[in-house]
Amino acid sequence: MWGYIALYVLFAAGIYWLDRSIHRPLFVRTQNRHFRWKLNFNVKHWAVDEYLAAMVMTCAVVLQVMMMLQWLGSTLDKTLAKWLFAVLSLGSIMLAVRLLRLVERYTRHKGWLTVLAALLTVAVGLVASAEADAFILGQTRIEPGQFPGAQKTLTFVYLVYIWYLAASLLLAMVMLIGALVFGMMAPAFKQRVRRSHTTAICWNLFVPSSDGFRRQWVNASCVLGVIYTAVILLAFSEVVNSKLRWASHELLVYASFHLGPEDCTMTGLPAGTRLALLAKGGVVVAEPAGELYRYKEQACSLQTLEQVEAARDERIRAARATDDYF
Repeated sequence: MWGYIALYVLFAAGIYWLDRSIHRPLFVRTQNRHFRWKLNFNVKHWAVDEYLAAMVMTCAVVLQVMMMLQWLGSTLDKTLAKWLFAVLSLGSIMLAVRLLRLVERYTRHKGWLTVLAALLTVAVGLVASAEADAFILGQTRIEPGQFPGAQKTLTFVYLVYIWYLAASLLLAMVMLIGALVFGMMAPAFKQRVRRSHTTAICWNLFVPSSDGFRRQWVNASCVLGVIYTAVILLAFSEVVNSKLRWASHELLVYASFHLGPEDCTMTGLPAGTRLALLAKGGVVVAEPAGELYRYKEQACSLQTLEQVEAARDERIRAARATDDYF
């Protein structure tokens, strides 16, 4: 009960703050006898930025309400929350790009930015290659060059992971600082206001126009969306980090372990066991151990395709002979 009262108090406080901050009546009377009051808000002169800001604010408010309801013990659909997070992040990024004019800034400086991105990619690629070799050597105790397919696959995965981790930490920080400096300060707007003698003398008594108020809440929506985006990226990076080890094992087995136990006439191995052929003639056996794999090197007498098919047919005939169904 107290949770619902707190939710109502927060909603009333938000309405009160909005009513005091817009410097005009929040609701006005109409001539319609069915709807005597309407919201004193007009979207006739809205542009793309205003619609993006409204989308960001709506997603943020809905998410806050869902968090409050979840805290009160209600069961909510997580799929809706994921879609709201995705829409909020995409909308805030688009709004920040438009407000900060990042496309125009990149066009003016694309030369040295392209060179910097290429150098960073080379450096990150070297780090990713080292991480991939370290993982293969640490798990199999065999020289990583014996698994060229796994080397390339894991290098690509680590490259994407490092870029994403750097982006989740730096991109949100850069967007937040840029939105605060270029969006909330609004230098052109302040210079235009300060040139007026009235507002220069009585700055504290200045009441912004509808355009000024619209610019303020668009910039505030941008900052709020960027903060949410930063939190979402950091939280998702934790999820990716927790799944990276499992994904590395699966990709190592998928990329380089192409043989089955029957190719070396091995028996008694658990289901899902895969083998990788080595250049010196032996094999590396990858046995499932929970969600990961356990690796060991064994000798192998590689069978021909005809021998494998003959052994498979023999097992099928033996199974049919002992099964009453057949």
